[in-house]
Amino acid sequence: MATALSGVTPTWMVPIEPQFHTIITQAESQKKNYALMSGSTPIYQWQLKWEALTDVKFWTLQQHYNSCYGGYDYFALKCVPSYIDANHDGTADGADVTVRYIAGSFRFDPLPHNWRVEVTIEERVT
Repeated sequence: MATALSGVTPTWMVPIEPQFHTIITQAESQKKNYALMSGSTPIYQWQLKWEALTDVKFWTLQQHYNSCYGGYDYFALKCVPSYIDANHDGTADGADVTVRYIAGSFRFDPLPHNWRVEVTIEERVT
């Protein structure tokens, strides 16, 4: 597991619909068969957005993404906003969560005095 990410709290952490990885196939009776590959555990994802990231924090985030080899290595996200239900018990808590980056989702836009950054992460399934 890579080093934890802290000190770069996102402006927005937007939850994405949980994924259950259902495979749909047709049977001989021409009816659909459903197979749930992930069991009862959904895969939770969030889109992180930073509206005005300083140069230092941008390069910290970029280096962290590179040290995780993009979407390969999991890490502890320690800068979760307080409105996020990280442990999925129905109460917003902003607790630390173990996640990984989604490969190809790191997007950034340089502005005159700061950076606008977006990246998508997914929670580790245990």
